[in-house]
Amino acid sequence: MVPLLIIRDLVVEFDLGKGALRAVNRASLDVQPGEVMAVVGESGSGKTTLAFSVLNLVPPPGRIAGGEILFGDKDVLFLGPEELRKYRWKEVSMVFQAAQNAMNPVMRIADQMIDTAQAHGKASKGEVLEKASELLGMMRLEPSQILRSYPHELSGGMRQRVIIALSLLLGPKMLILDEPTTALDVVTQAYILDILADVREKLGLTMLLLTHDMSIVAKLADRVAVMYAGRSMEVGKIEEIFYDAKHPYTIGLIKAAPSLIGDIADKKPIPGSPPNLLNPPPGCPFHPRCAHATPHCQEEEPELKDIGDGRLVACHNWWLINRDS
Repeated sequence: MVPLLIIRDLVVEFDLGKGALRAVNRASLDVQPGEVMAVVGESGSGKTTLAFSVLNLVPPPGRIAGGEILFGDKDVLFLGPEELRKYRWKEVSMVFQAAQNAMNPVMRIADQMIDTAQAHGKASKGEVLEKASELLGMMRLEPSQILRSYPHELSGGMRQRVIIALSLLLGPKMLILDEPTTALDVVTQAYILDILADVREKLGLTMLLLTHDMSIVAKLADRVAVMYAGRSMEVGKIEEIFYDAKHPYTIGLIKAAPSLIGDIADKKPIPGSPPNLLNPPPGCPFHPRCAHATPHCQEEEPELKDIGDGRLVACHNWWLINRDS
């Protein structure tokens, strides 16, 4: 199957005066049609910058300094302004982090839906409201009530669902979700994840899910890409990542994930801190925090290699590592 999205050796740099901060460092990723691909990692690992790059929306002083992004038959980095405008909502849309606070507070939801649709085409108000009602129903909201409401009249969870409906208004092929359940209570988080699973099934939608929460990954994703210091460290199917992780960083993330069952004392945080991306360590970026690091790890950065059946790992010693150690 030909991937819907192909990212190859992507480099994104921010010129901070003191030097170039490489937020994404030769990251590679494929997303297949209809799948949910999760990108996980600590804050600062490059997840959001990667997503902004897919839309060619990296804010200044950032710039895409290298690599390739292909979406279907489109080379995203070479699209003109008008082509990008169409691509950004009709082909790929994004629910940004804390997006529920981004709606215009003095406009009713119906007017915001109409403005969004008409900014990208010539749909009539009736057509827009019909489509918006369908999507709001899919979000398990009452369309007639929501469309005449202002954002402040809705709860945080309701606003988040409205934003997801808005992102689907023009029928995109891919939806990017950046921490879609941030700042919501646990019950609302689970509810939204159930809705996203239903939407994916009904629409056959491809999703790119960015999160640091491993429980969300387990609930929704088909495959997982683990990022650290701007690099892809491991990519695999959800079962492979959770039950047979190969990279020490992936293993650390899983061991540190909180659980409602079991003894919290068994959880082990990853020692140390993420690297300073203005002055990253030589070799593997994870070696200062890795209990399995060797002199080779300190000298040479590992490539992301296929170790069989599409499983990708960037580690010199992956076959020697026991996840229980």
